[in-house]
Amino acid sequence: MPNLTINYAQDIDTVYRFVTDPGAIKKRSEAMGERDIKIQIDDAGGTKTITSTRVIDSDLPGFAKRLFSSTNTIIERREWRDAGDKKTCKSHIDIVGTPGKIDSNITISPSGSGCTYDIEFEVSAKVPLIRKKLEEYVAKTTMEGMRDEHEYNQRQLNAAG
Repeated sequence: MPNLTINYAQDIDTVYRFVTDPGAIKKRSEAMGERDIKIQIDDAGGTKTITSTRVIDSDLPGFAKRLFSSTNTIIERREWRDAGDKKTCKSHIDIVGTPGKIDSNITISPSGSGCTYDIEFEVSAKVPLIRKKLEEYVAKTTMEGMRDEHEYNQRQLNAAG
């Protein structure tokens, strides 16, 4: 399972408030070139569920261009919970109209005066013959997108003080 670790200078509560704030999520999505962004928050039973729907454009590799559109709607559902001194999240991303999905586990943990944001994810695609190649491509672009997202988050959090 691919993973990514981001170290933030800010504490868990600051990072958690930022990554679950609908206004911050929308601004980040717009900064990443996404559009038609809709965000729904449900906070019940100890779980904060954030569902975001957005349209993205992708630069597809040659092997996928005949099978997929370069413009896709993404529905992402993140379910956040407290876990002692950590925050945990199960995330599911559905690429509407395609046989691909991304599932991940996220943990925000204390680290000195800041925190560590760990993401472990798995890409799956149900496409005969090119499944593995497609999963590798989506995993690579997902990792790049996660890095871009967290670089944006760090700039915004650092600017806020």
